[in-house]
Amino acid sequence: MQDELNVRGIVLSATQLKEYDKRLVILTEQLGKITVFANGARRQNSRFTAVAQSFTMGKYQLRPGRQAYTLVGAELEKTFLELSMDMEDYASASYCTELVDYFTREGVGGRDELNLLYLAFTTLMEHRLPASVVRATFAIKLLHIEGEIVPPEHPPVARYILSQPIQRTFQFQPKEGGEQDLVRLAKKELDRVLDYPLRSEEILKSLL
Repeated sequence: MQDELNVRGIVLSATQLKEYDKRLVILTEQLGKITVFANGARRQNSRFTAVAQSFTMGKYQLRPGRQAYTLVGAELEKTFLELSMDMEDYASASYCTELVDYFTREGVGGRDELNLLYLAFTTLMEHRLPASVVRATFAIKLLHIEGEIVPPEHPPVARYILSQPIQRTFQFQPKEGGEQDLVRLAKKELDRVLDYPLRSEEILKSLL
């Protein structure tokens, strides 16, 4: 039997399997994006119920398998399920997780992406910035982390975001016209990089 692993991460998606199980995609600091099977997570009073949901952050104890991991223990650190109570917040959080899912992969540590996702969720919950600004800022900073964007080519507000450490990414207020500049830039850069449209973006279009 392989040794069990302990990782810290955020659940990007949770899919129902069989009658009581779930398939999780978790972004972790140590292992990058991984697939985890949470057996019995849908049973009443399961110890995995709280930690096996999208938009939750925790410490996960895993048993490695051939192509995926099995969840054997977990400790909930923070839940962002409140984002599900507002359609735009939910779609915005889904937008962020879709982008992270696109760029990350197993075997490549995801510390920066995880920290950025945590901050985006926190900012959405606190409503310190308009959701459109959070989405655009997240996209621009993530593209920078992934080496897909060059700061000098862009408007002042974007250069400011790109020049800041990750923990200060959302610590600003856009000046007049700055919000539109960010949204346009994020769309332009994502159109250049992505191979397919985001599902959450279609939902946002229908909402807004």
